[in-house]
Amino acid sequence: MKVCLVRPLLSGSGFNGYPLNLLILASAIRDASHHPIICDYDYLKELDPSWDSPEFAARAAEDILSHNPDLVGITAMCSNYVLAVDVANEIKLRAPHVHVTFGGPHVSLCALETLDSFPSVDTCVIGEGEITFPELLNNLQFEEDLAGILGIAYRDGEGTPVKTAPRPLMKDITLSPRPAYDLVDMRSYIDTSKDIYMQIYAGSGCPFDCVFCSTSIVWERKYRVMGAERVVDEIEYLHKTYGVTHFNLMHDNLSSNKPYIHGIAEQIIERGLQINWGFSSRIDTLDEKTCQITAASGCNYIFFGVESASEKIQKVIGKRLKMPMIHNTLRHCLENGIMPTTSFILGFPEEEREDIEATIRLSFACKVNGAWRSFINLLSPYTGTYLMRSSEKLVLDWDNVNTSMMNFLYDKHKREIEKNPYIYANFYFLDYSKAYLNEADYSALVDFYTMCLFKYPFTIHYLINDLGISPVAIFEKFREQVAKMTPLERDRLDLIITEEDLFEIAGEDRAYDLVSVLRYDQSIVSVSSEKTGTRVLYQGSVFLGDSIPHNLLEQFVVTEGVRNFMHENIGGQLATYELTHEQYQQFQAKLLPVFSPEQSGGVPHA
Repeated sequence: MKVCLVRPLLSGSGFNGYPLNLLILASAIRDASHHPIICDYDYLKELDPSWDSPEFAARAAEDILSHNPDLVGITAMCSNYVLAVDVANEIKLRAPHVHVTFGGPHVSLCALETLDSFPSVDTCVIGEGEITFPELLNNLQFEEDLAGILGIAYRDGEGTPVKTAPRPLMKDITLSPRPAYDLVDMRSYIDTSKDIYMQIYAGSGCPFDCVFCSTSIVWERKYRVMGAERVVDEIEYLHKTYGVTHFNLMHDNLSSNKPYIHGIAEQIIERGLQINWGFSSRIDTLDEKTCQITAASGCNYIFFGVESASEKIQKVIGKRLKMPMIHNTLRHCLENGIMPTTSFILGFPEEEREDIEATIRLSFACKVNGAWRSFINLLSPYTGTYLMRSSEKLVLDWDNVNTSMMNFLYDKHKREIEKNPYIYANFYFLDYSKAYLNEADYSALVDFYTMCLFKYPFTIHYLINDLGISPVAIFEKFREQVAKMTPLERDRLDLIITEEDLFEIAGEDRAYDLVSVLRYDQSIVSVSSEKTGTRVLYQGSVFLGDSIPHNLLEQFVVTEGVRNFMHENIGGQLATYELTHEQYQQFQAKLLPVFSPEQSGGVPHA
């Protein structure tokens, strides 16, 4: 059979490279003598932005059908599921005989509901597809009964949606085929990606059971890893074939198996691979020894889902991280040259003001101490999770919906979301009628501090951690400005904080220090937004500690006296160097732009 494997539009400003799941599936069905074609519209929109239009689905259907497929397999996540349905509808409108199959983590949680609601979807692959999907293709090709295939949903002879028994997860995922890199233009994917870290499949499953997460449902809390040798084989192939130097090992919680991750690090060293890599971890599954071993092999970032800085909320959500452990683990990373990425969530109905503020304070402390990125996300009640199922009601508020969910969606998609709250639960809010904040407050608060983490991290950290000013009170100062911003303006980080704003918040008696941290943030934004090789100077009172404090919240960023720094854009990454007075004068003589508290309006001077 000729099979088109489709990825609809997905990412807004953060296209992250090749569709690894489709390349693995393509390899699996090619091994079964079928003929895969990759139709990746998330990639095509990077080359041609006109794909983002109300007519996307119709245009995609025409393009897909131009390949004369026997079957179309569409992968989708919660945020672009409505687009996948739109594409399926357009395909069926033009070619009713073409079979449409849905796969991916989201449909695994709502397979029967999908078939019941959308006649354009013929079958769903639930869970892993490497074995199930080729088997489905074979049965369809020879018109055999589908009832015996494990792990699918289909319609019986009377048109009733039915789900077969679950397919057991593969015990040895090394049997998963290598991605069919030859089916796409890998060079173009690598050059087009906004993220320098290319994905490597390392396994799946997390043994924990957080109430907001669907991972434990889809992968049954079964922790599985690809063989260390196989993972490093993929790294070596992409490194030597395409010159890739940065890799992200895809797994929900890789460091739960420390000997395994040590083995990956050892193989990278043994093969002499000069690369950088990273992975995802829980705070409480990573120790100092693992930081040292992985860092020695080139590991320079680890993603941590911290979620909340409140131990009360940690218990509520079933994560149960302890605050001292968070500080210790992040310090181990930073002391070994590993930049953590820390992710937080706001929006749990049980949060009080102190819980919300503690989370905001920690997110900024992580950033100023050296986190590569620190995120605050708005809680989404994902389909099928305990959090979603236990909620008495879901609330749809288009004026305040999570803006990151709204990429490429138009009014027709909103109408479909309104009809199917269970399938599209991630667009809804929990019931905040008895909570400290409502959905409008949470949405604006998260957008405000998301913009600040990228644009004003030192300024906000100084206000909320050095000076102890209430994060909620600071948000109230900017609430009206945020409310007037469009989703595009928020995405572009158009938030403006002025000197006058800072004086109003903290008083003019701290003018020099307030302006100093503002200039420091402006200097970082300036060099990061320019081309590679750009350099700017900063002179002021910002203090970058020589050591990482045991409690990250105790890192003060302002000190007496003047410090001199130079920022440089190296391949899109920021590098910061502290300069002696003599070195500063030498660079100043080269007429580099200078940011300092003496400037007016944040405009650098030469």
